[in-house]
Amino acid sequence: MNQSLSFNVLGPLSVEIDARPRDIPGARQRILLAALLVRFNQVVPVDELTDRIWGTTPPHRPRRALHTCLTRLRQAMAETDDQDDTALIRTTQGGYMIEVRPENLDLARFTELVDSAHTARGRGDLTGEFRILEQALALWRGRALPDVQSDSLHRDVIPQLHERWVSVLERHGELALKLRRHHEIVGELRALTFEHPFHEPFWQQFMLALYRCGRRIEALMAYADLMVRTREEFGVEPGPRLRELHLAILRDDTTGFETPTDSAPKAAS
Repeated sequence: MNQSLSFNVLGPLSVEIDARPRDIPGARQRILLAALLVRFNQVVPVDELTDRIWGTTPPHRPRRALHTCLTRLRQAMAETDDQDDTALIRTTQGGYMIEVRPENLDLARFTELVDSAHTARGRGDLTGEFRILEQALALWRGRALPDVQSDSLHRDVIPQLHERWVSVLERHGELALKLRRHHEIVGELRALTFEHPFHEPFWQQFMLALYRCGRRIEALMAYADLMVRTREEFGVEPGPRLRELHLAILRDDTTGFETPTDSAPKAAS
C-alpha cells in the first residue's frame, strides 16, 4: 500500500496523498469508503454495506451494484493504488475489507493510543496516561463523519465512536484534575459543558477546576446554571455526586473529590 495515502474519519471524511487532499466524488462512494474505514482491517459483509449505502431501498442486485460502486471508488483512488485493485480494498467471499496501517488512518491511531493509555494506567503511570490521551484527542476534528450521508452509519456506528470520544474526554479531565493541571483545562471544560449540557461528569470537573483556580463563585454559578437547565428540561435536580460537590464548595472543602473516578476508557478488544 502506498505509504503517502492517509484517511481521516474522526471529523469530516478526508483522503490525503502526500498531505494533499484527494477528492472522492459521489455520495455512495464516500459512504462505502467510510463504512469500510470504520471497520478497518475487517471483512464487512455485503448486506451491511448495502444497508449503509442504500438503506431501506436496496437495489435489485445489491452485489452487482456494490461492485459498481467499489469500482468507481477504486478509480477515484487509482493514482495512489498503483492501478492494483487488490492493494487497498480486498474482495472476499463474504464481503469487502480495507487494509490500512495505524499511521494511515486516524481511527486506527486513536484505537492504538487508547490501548496504550490503558496499559499506562495499569502500571500506575497517570502522567503517561494523560499525555497519551492528549495525543488521542488531538486526532479528533469534531464529530465523526458529519458529511457522510448514511442514516444506517449514523444510527449504528457513529454513536459508538462518539461515546468512545466522550469517554476519553472524561478520563482526560479526571487526570488533569488529579495531576493538578486545573488551570489548563477550565476553558476546555467550559466548552464541553456547552456542547454536552446534561453530561454531569463534565459539569463536576468544570466546577472543581473553577474552585481550584480560586473561582469559587463561578463554580457555584455553574451549578446554579445546571440546576435551572435540569429543572426546566426534566423537572429534576442534578445528580447526587454534583449535589455533594456543590455542598462541598459551599463548605470550602472538596477533599472527597480529589481522586478520579474509575471511568477510564476501555482498551480495544
